[in-house]
Amino acid sequence: MDLEPLIDFVTEAFEQVGKYKIEVTLVPEQMMKQDYDVDLLEWNSVLFDNNDELNRIPDDKRGIYAFAVSMSNKVLPPNCYVLYIGIAGENSNRSLRERYKDYLNTRTVRKRAGIAKMIAYWHKVLRFYYAPVDENITPEVLKKLEKQLNTALIPPFSINDLEAEVKEKRRAFP
Repeated sequence: MDLEPLIDFVTEAFEQVGKYKIEVTLVPEQMMKQDYDVDLLEWNSVLFDNNDELNRIPDDKRGIYAFAVSMSNKVLPPNCYVLYIGIAGENSNRSLRERYKDYLNTRTVRKRAGIAKMIAYWHKVLRFYYAPVDENITPEVLKKLEKQLNTALIPPFSINDLEAEVKEKRRAFP
């Protein structure tokens, strides 16, 4: 049997499709919960690694952010796949822009294999969503909000910042 054509096919299939496959968990009951520690978040977004949009990200506000795969054009239906949710200003007054810049630093990103994969694979269609929070939001409330949003959406690259019960159940299905 000549295996070369099969090997070529599988190699090509992996490069074009397989390496992008990720498991997504969508729990309607988690998504429908309404008990957040804030009443409203105003989300904005920029295309990741687009220097022209960097100044749109607040340099004087802490907040919450998300990385999402999103591509809109004149044919595709609206789409957005949240891959990761984090916060800026957990233990400091670091701004959303400063936190965003961390993800532009290759050395820093390489220390987090999942995040490195996320950026390497989807950078062309990756958006950085951000929602500034008021100064009266404490770091503790911000951290709790991060857990609440991660628990609601269970993004594939958000591993640790989930509420304990959901985090434990998620581990049951590696």
